[in-house]
Amino acid sequence: MTAPTQQFTVTRTDGELAARALMYAVSELSLIRVTGQGGAAYAQLQVCPSGARYRSVVDGMSPRAARELTNGYHANFHHPVLYAAALRLGAVRLAELVPMSRSLRAVLVAAPAVAATADITENVVNLYLHRDTRRITDTTATVSSALSIVKWGGTVGPLAYMTVGFLPIWGRAVRDRFARGR
Repeated sequence: MTAPTQQFTVTRTDGELAARALMYAVSELSLIRVTGQGGAAYAQLQVCPSGARYRSVVDGMSPRAARELTNGYHANFHHPVLYAAALRLGAVRLAELVPMSRSLRAVLVAAPAVAATADITENVVNLYLHRDTRRITDTTATVSSALSIVKWGGTVGPLAYMTVGFLPIWGRAVRDRFARGR
């Protein structure tokens, strides 16, 4: 990653990005609360190596954990839209500040939308599987896992790249602000 093309100045886009990031954080905390005791099962089901393993996780949940996990899946239909919008805006803003190829910018902008689509589809698949565990096979567990991998890759990858890009810019801006204040 190269240095910024200009000195950082806070813009309306930065304010919108901060607002979207805050909305995402509040949504994430809400999902954790709603998913409750189902959270451990949710983590185990993200990448499940077989239908038997998937079924054992689902069958091993208490009724409360199963109910809360189902509630979490239902509540998670809006969440992907929030993170995709925030990450897309972050990619656009970083491209304004740091030189990057058109193809990298396109990937950073598109990946969150692909991830959000995979996330919503994963929710539908998991709700379908949880309603009747006879539907859980190696194939359906693989589909759920593949969707999860696309979701995480399309969010964590761009987020990590943007973090590496934004932190030095924001760090310099804070340092310069304190230097001017002396």
